[in-house]
Amino acid sequence: MQLKFHMKTVNSEVKMTTYTIQLVTQPTPPQLDRIMAIWLQGNLQAHDFIPADYWTGNVPLVRDQISKATLWLVQDQRDHDTIAFCGLQDNYIAGFFVDEQARGRGVGAALMAKLQQTYPKLTLAVYQKNIGAARFYRRQGFTLLKQDRDETTGQLEDVLVWQQPR
Repeated sequence: MQLKFHMKTVNSEVKMTTYTIQLVTQPTPPQLDRIMAIWLQGNLQAHDFIPADYWTGNVPLVRDQISKATLWLVQDQRDHDTIAFCGLQDNYIAGFFVDEQARGRGVGAALMAKLQQTYPKLTLAVYQKNIGAARFYRRQGFTLLKQDRDETTGQLEDVLVWQQPR
């Protein structure tokens, strides 16, 4: 699937850039390195209410889990660099991240639209203090299923669900 996104340059010119969204079952080591860099960057930026060493300490475990997950990657066609990804376990979104340089350009919405075209039901958990992510998911049609507490961090989280209309 190829998508074109408008990107503003420093000179306020509008430039078209093409991205692809693809399912990857066996990420290459460089892809996995890039995914982990996006994962760590995203968690450190979005979750300043959780100590940074929690995220850095979980890198080996998450790397192993991501290598076994169903992965959807968004790649910039200019340099084939991964700029966003989603890791799924069945219909559960275990991770959804967009690189800092690609945020605010519709990349996350396009990736979520592809997931919603592919899967009839999706669930995820988002920390209540991660207001930006919670807002994004609600804009994509997710609704509250239940509230819970993450056992490992002690943080309150919302479990959200999205289902294809019948």
